[in-house]
Formats: sequence, C-alpha cells, structure tokens
Amino acid sequence: MASRVGERGQITIEKAIREELGIYAGDETVQRVEDGRIVIEVVPGRHRRSLAGNLKGKVGQRPKDESWEALRRAAWETADPDRAR
Repeated sequence: MASRVGERGQITIEKAIREELGIYAGDETVQRVEDGRIVIEVVPGRHRRSLAGNLKGKVGQRPKDESWEALRRAAWETADPDRAR
C-alpha cells in the first residue's frame, strides 16, 4: 500500500493497518530514524469513556472525619468478609 506525503509532511495510515494495530484518532506517535528508516510508535491516547458511576453501588457512606488517622481506624474496625476473625 503506497501513499503520498502531503505538503505539510503528513501521511495517511491505511485503514486496514489502523484496524489491525488498534490505532485511533487522538493517539500520539513517537517518531525516530533507525538505520535510514523512519520508525513510528503509536501511544494510545487517553480514553474517552467515563468511569463515573461505575462504583456507585459498591461505595458506602463517606466518613464524617476524612483524616488519615480516622480512615485507618475505621478500616481496622470494619469487618473483612474475606478474612476470618
């Protein structure tokens, strides 16, 4: 698959290659020259899916005192269902 370099030095990565390698709009690239060839590594961009609400049913009430000492004490006093006392 051949492509032409545009006026601003841009090239297009063929769709089949993007799909095979999982390259999406917003991903970043790191480019370098190695043995007279250009090597382009793709770094996935930040995800765009929100994680908000994923733990909604798993989180209990927030403690009134959120100091480190109070949180540690509350953790020690809370029963661990995976651990026999």
